[in-house]
Amino acid sequence: MNIVILGAGEIGSYLAQVLADEQHSVTLIDKDPIILEKVSEKTDVATLLGYGSRWKILDALIENEPDVFIAMTGNDETNLVSCAIAKNLGYPKTVSRVKEIGFLARSRLDFGRLFYVDHFIGAEVLAANDILKSIINPEDLAIENFAHGAIQMRTIVVPQKWGKTDVVLNSLDLPEEMIIGLIRRKKKDPKDPNKFIEKIIFPHGTDHIEVGDEVTVLGETKFMQDIHNFFKIEQKKAKSVVIIGGSSVGVRLAHILELRNIHVKIVEHDENRCKEIADLLPKSTVINEDGKNLDFFASEQISDVDAFVVCTNRDEENFLIASIGKYIGCKKVISLISNTSFASILKSLDIKYAVSERVNISNRILSIIHEEKIISIASLCDNKAKVLEIKVSEDCELVGIPLSQLSAKLPKNLIISAIENRGRIMIGKGNRIISPGDTLILNTSPEILPLLQDLF
Repeated sequence: MNIVILGAGEIGSYLAQVLADEQHSVTLIDKDPIILEKVSEKTDVATLLGYGSRWKILDALIENEPDVFIAMTGNDETNLVSCAIAKNLGYPKTVSRVKEIGFLARSRLDFGRLFYVDHFIGAEVLAANDILKSIINPEDLAIENFAHGAIQMRTIVVPQKWGKTDVVLNSLDLPEEMIIGLIRRKKKDPKDPNKFIEKIIFPHGTDHIEVGDEVTVLGETKFMQDIHNFFKIEQKKAKSVVIIGGSSVGVRLAHILELRNIHVKIVEHDENRCKEIADLLPKSTVINEDGKNLDFFASEQISDVDAFVVCTNRDEENFLIASIGKYIGCKKVISLISNTSFASILKSLDIKYAVSERVNISNRILSIIHEEKIISIASLCDNKAKVLEIKVSEDCELVGIPLSQLSAKLPKNLIISAIENRGRIMIGKGNRIISPGDTLILNTSPEILPLLQDLF
């Protein structure tokens, strides 16, 4: 596809790289020549200096027959105006990032029609919802729903309490309604005890599970709560949350938590912003304080809360405060991170929960670009693995072949975990077959994504 992206910030630049890696032709527009130069040095994309809200810039690209225009600046007005210009110039599909939640909510106004936007993406809403899932499901590293909520994915860490070692999947007495779709294993490097060797496994029957593995399980949603009992994982309901940073993500998250009757404290260093937040969130406690103040944390007994969430507008500050949260003994630390390299470092410090805005957005964009086939995408293992919901076409050559015989025709790192057929859920095992129109839930690695159009 020929894709035009406006905005070369953290999110726009990352998205350009992801799409270029998928072999799309990408043009990135920005008003900052220094940022564009840095992007072009790292990524195989065309760059164009200018303002996307000036119609001649977008008109000059029409001769390249663009398929999609994506507005990813940090300014709603710029994004909306540029989408309107692009659509009227003949761009077939437009996507706009928006911060104002009103554009995403149902109302009397059809904002998509008004601003010629085919798809709105609320980065802050995606991030807040992702953090919420970690708070209300504290035992799970990740949780996603597919097939209109009928199929669920949960990632857990196998605890010592499970009491089993090196269990081969063929002999695992997992409930019939579930399947293990991914295993992430970390072991200390024998040559350097300060380093870990990581292995991502797309499992087959002869693979095994060890204590400490991160295991991704998929199955019918109504049975998935049983996975905690199966692996002997204790469950605890969150009652109190501290949010460091009064960003739009933090405020959105606090609002959702209020609706769930979870006690919220928001810590924000800007006094005027505190007053704004207090007016928006009458049930939350808003505190005007520096989020890096250790004495304040001690006086407020912050280490006793069920979740410590960091979502300022700066990655560096989030990284530092999340590390402080871990240092003072908070049980669950969740940090909003745009730069995925920070997420990896946080996890090395045993801060397992880092939500990346740009990964969330890139997954949403990928599902839009491939919307004829791919319904939704979720990332696992620091974006080293994907879970996809995909439609089977009428001319798919894999139709009618039992799954047990498909392994020779599929890449080794591609697992068909579940099948949804007219509301009926089937776990991807044995003699199950796929049919045209089925929805498949796949576990795979990112490099397989470009192959899926031909496979299914």
